[in-house]
Amino acid sequence: MSAPASAAAVWSPEGTSRGTVAVLAGRGEHGAVYARFGRRLAADGWTVAVHDPGAGDTEVLAALADADGARVLLGSDVGALRAWELAASGTTRVDGLVLAGLPAGPAAVAPDGHEGELDARTACPVHRGVLEADPDFGWGALTAPPPPVPDVPLPDVPVLWLHGDADPVAPVDAVRSLGRASDELAVVADGVHDVLNDQFHRIVAARLVLFLERLAKGARFVAPDAPAASGARRAAPLHVSARLDHALRALAELATAGDDGRLTCEAISRSCGIPLNSLVNVMLQLRRGGLVSSRRGCEGGYRLARPAAEITVLDVVLATEGSLASVRATGGAAPLWADLERTVAEFLTTRSLTLLTPEP
Repeated sequence: MSAPASAAAVWSPEGTSRGTVAVLAGRGEHGAVYARFGRRLAADGWTVAVHDPGAGDTEVLAALADADGARVLLGSDVGALRAWELAASGTTRVDGLVLAGLPAGPAAVAPDGHEGELDARTACPVHRGVLEADPDFGWGALTAPPPPVPDVPLPDVPVLWLHGDADPVAPVDAVRSLGRASDELAVVADGVHDVLNDQFHRIVAARLVLFLERLAKGARFVAPDAPAASGARRAAPLHVSARLDHALRALAELATAGDDGRLTCEAISRSCGIPLNSLVNVMLQLRRGGLVSSRRGCEGGYRLARPAAEITVLDVVLATEGSLASVRATGGAAPLWADLERTVAEFLTTRSLTLLTPEP
């Protein structure tokens, strides 16, 4: 992975730096194409060093080793694969990792010619002009197959995934199953491959700055207070969350799936009428609970981890909600509520997914 050293393009803030973002460019790119990105982060107080694909490991890590403040490694395209490996190596302290447009599977559509590659990269007219006018840009590089996804675990640091949902070079479905529950995934509607320099680059930069500020200063918004309950309308004693309902409907859909029983989140969302963003989070919970398994790639998706008859409704409740009930364990009524919880648990244990699927 080492290569001869090359000069990095660097943008620095006017005042004290809040930290350093070392950027690994993708196929065909070099530091200068990130000028707008570098200026924007520098205006927010961050030092940005963009390294060409040919930069050596020592040079990249040196940009972080002597940095003050937070140290963040960011990679775009194949640079994201390399950033993952470098951060996981533990050679230099990294406080956060950003993976933009990471190619985790085969391209949905191979870029066809110069105009096809431009369309696959960006819909931003300004950035299209930058690429068109750049004599050093590596046209045709996107046709080269990317390296495989690293076989090492993600480092134990905060990770932000940035991706376009219309990326034809690195389809977003392939990266959804790579992230951990603690990771942050930001998918840009109608975004294509160069998500940092696409038409919605401003919201991507804003999302990135939120991530960086949490790393550097612990900055975050306060969660809004729950609206006060009206005197005329109170919460019912028994409440089934939308999350649990979505989980049961998705599992029932998988239980009746044909062929190998595998479906993508998009297919389940369309069939069940469940919002895709909500479903993705639910499926991650079900996977962690051992109720479904997933596979990456263009033929990937989810399937039941065991037969439908062996998955009880209680299993689903515990996987999505963490516990069956929240009861007051004090006072004279405590034994009554404990008996109620046991009764409900016994009831749900005797009901499996087969109850939710039509008989053949």
